[in-house]
Amino acid sequence: MAMLFSCKNDITAVSALAAGDSIPDLKAKNFEFLRSDSGRVVAKLESPVMIQYGGSDPHTIFPEGFRVEFYNRLMQVETVLQAEYGINYTQRKLLIARKNVVVNNYPKQEQLNSDELIWDQRRKRIYSEAKVKITTPTEVLYGKGMDSDEQFKRYEIFKARGEVEVEEEKK
Repeated sequence: MAMLFSCKNDITAVSALAAGDSIPDLKAKNFEFLRSDSGRVVAKLESPVMIQYGGSDPHTIFPEGFRVEFYNRLMQVETVLQAEYGINYTQRKLLIARKNVVVNNYPKQEQLNSDELIWDQRRKRIYSEAKVKITTPTEVLYGKGMDSDEQFKRYEIFKARGEVEVEEEKK
């Protein structure tokens, strides 16, 4: 009888285990995922380790980083997003990239660096509230936050600063 009453369980720990939020549903190494739209591949995500969780807010963690390539209609890589850590919320369709985040837009020869970026797949937007640095062939811009389309073709930097080259008007 004494043994039966000496065990004590924390109800929140038991609830978390029962909900399936703390035990992975799937773990994969050298993971690759293709995203298509109307039968055309638009993005490829690669990661050395992928851990997937179910539960009330299903999500996938990329604890060793990830790389996403975005393709144009000719299946050429236009933009690459990579980071040292990522988490993708399946139902919310949000990918959060953290630690040494780099986005390269090859046609424009531009690069974005930040500590955090959020890819909203429903709105097809990439944005951040963290410090950003954008390097172009002619300038380096700094800001606190930004908003961009998925391909990083058009973007807006918030609280921007930096040196910008301006062409003079010809008379």
